[in-house]
Amino acid sequence: MELLGTPPQEYLNRITSESPSLSDIDQLNKIMKLVGTPRQDLVDKLSSDEARNYIRSLPHMRKKDFRQVFRGANPLAVDLLEKMLELDSERRITAVQALAHPYLAQYADPSDEPDSEPYDQSFEDMELPTEKWKELVYEEVTNFQPKPTVIAEEVEKAQAAGK
Repeated sequence: MELLGTPPQEYLNRITSESPSLSDIDQLNKIMKLVGTPRQDLVDKLSSDEARNYIRSLPHMRKKDFRQVFRGANPLAVDLLEKMLELDSERRITAVQALAHPYLAQYADPSDEPDSEPYDQSFEDMELPTEKWKELVYEEVTNFQPKPTVIAEEVEKAQAAGK
């Protein structure tokens, strides 16, 4: 999914009064010119009042026909792009689904596509005073235990086998 960089809904969540990046807002505006302004139910889900107000301040934009915008492009690529640019994360194609998409079939290797646990963003969504954030970050850094990588495990196995 990182093929496209930051998921579209992430730009919506970044718009806060604490200094939204102009590039985030610009990127979100470019995406909305293509996919249209978010539905009201999605706007209502936004955690930031500033983000909700910003979206509501925009003129209504209709979703463009991706086949027309990307005329001449591989229809499967256009279909995948459209599914990846869905603003609502609950409706957006998952990484696993994207890898299984027909456009990527020639690159697919189900035996080498490990699944990871879904990312839990609840930590970042907490509304806490700065001092508490500093405490939590310090705690996280001091308690961090890196997991051995697959490569390190393979090296250890090879060394144990005497290779």
